[in-house]
Amino acid sequence: MYYTIVSLSNKRRKLREESNLEYTTILDIIGTVAFALSGYILASKAKFDILGVIVISLITAFGGGVVRDLLVDKTPFIFKETYPITVAMITIFIAYILKLHHNIKLSRNYIFRVSDSIGLSLFAYTGAITALSAEFNFSGILFLSFLTAVGGGIIRDMMMNKVPFVLTNDFYGTVALLIGLSVWILSLFDAINTYSSLIILIIGTILRLVAIKKRWKLPKLF
Repeated sequence: MYYTIVSLSNKRRKLREESNLEYTTILDIIGTVAFALSGYILASKAKFDILGVIVISLITAFGGGVVRDLLVDKTPFIFKETYPITVAMITIFIAYILKLHHNIKLSRNYIFRVSDSIGLSLFAYTGAITALSAEFNFSGILFLSFLTAVGGGIIRDMMMNKVPFVLTNDFYGTVALLIGLSVWILSLFDAINTYSSLIILIIGTILRLVAIKKRWKLPKLF
């Protein structure tokens, strides 16, 4: 009887993990669109040529996800699946057709703000879920949530010879950490589901947008 209960419990946990991973894939696609778009706008602002725009867009979209997968001992999803690159390239093409690069003043570019905020929340969440599935501890969940969300942006900014955005601006990395913390708390109560996930993502996105609007920043030492 005991072994039957344990077996059923293990099966339910496995089904929840598989469901979470499938959900993560959907969010990865949405996040890829959002970050590819924000990378496209930044590269256009820097007046890169078409190859530069494509490279920066792809780095922004996939940098964090590649690092995430490597840390959990998985082959990066962009090297196994064809849809990530396809989605990113279609996003870049549509952005070009719609001439989104014409409005390149970031302080007024609401498409950049919204897409970057959505991408931040989605990838922070998928990083936390991946860490949970890999049975990481609390610090591991926070770290992977943070790195998945901002890793692509850090690599992008370094390639563009800039101080990484996350280190200087707008409550950016803090939102990723708060999302990771929220996922960890929900996992303690076995409360991770579609509704709680949507609430986390919506609050994370709104928090980021409010931080931009209100110009919230963490205090500096000097």
